[in-house]
Amino acid sequence: MIHIMKLKEEYFNYIKYGTKEYEIRLNDEKRKNIKKGDFIEFQKEPLLEEKFIVLVDDLLYFNNFSELIKDINIKYLADLNIAKNSFISDLESFYSHQKQEKYGVVAIKIRKDIIINSTNLNKINSSNKIFRSLKENYNNFNIWLNKLKLNNINVYYTGLENEITSILILKINETDSKEFFEKGNILKIRTLLVNDKNKGIGTLYLKFIDNIAKDNNIKYIYVTIKTSNQEFIKFIEKNNYQRYNQINDEFVYYKEII
Repeated sequence: MIHIMKLKEEYFNYIKYGTKEYEIRLNDEKRKNIKKGDFIEFQKEPLLEEKFIVLVDDLLYFNNFSELIKDINIKYLADLNIAKNSFISDLESFYSHQKQEKYGVVAIKIRKDIIINSTNLNKINSSNKIFRSLKENYNNFNIWLNKLKLNNINVYYTGLENEITSILILKINETDSKEFFEKGNILKIRTLLVNDKNKGIGTLYLKFIDNIAKDNNIKYIYVTIKTSNQEFIKFIEKNNYQRYNQINDEFVYYKEII
């Protein structure tokens, strides 16, 4: 499941650029739905336009914020330069003592080594190194990319906008391939490119895609792969995708969401 959380700008930046690795909330009915292995999309207030996604790595439960802050260093909750009393006061301006007593609180530990950014494809420069392999293998790369940009496609990536280390582009409710699969919601992996293969980014993306599929009642996920791309074929087969058929020089691989 992918959970949406809004953050004030300073706390958004503490996660993305600082040492914060726990998000602190009341353990109310909404937070009880969060499980280890889920994803959280953090949105920066007030515009909610800047956002990123992280994996939930663990969940720690406490009776109240005062108890929590005794067990977890302040630098992992916010920033090293914030006084504990000031931090608790900030939390309690949102969550009263009565609510803490009623629900308890949860410290949501997130995986900081891989932050998946979310943005519009128009913000990504086509000269970025991440696109090098596509340019080499697809003659119509520029036509394809410009078409996606005209449609204001959303993309996911790691790294910086001018130095992307991986990129994921999806299409939900794909219609062109319903002739291959049963009718229903279909998700297509349009592009999945990973330059830094040592961090397990590709595997994390596939887990993220599974979560998107489940949240959108998707029945099938599929991807087309050049028959010559043996590295990606081995990777996708290792992650429970099955070969459906071959169209010209590409294999169609799919996964059924149960």
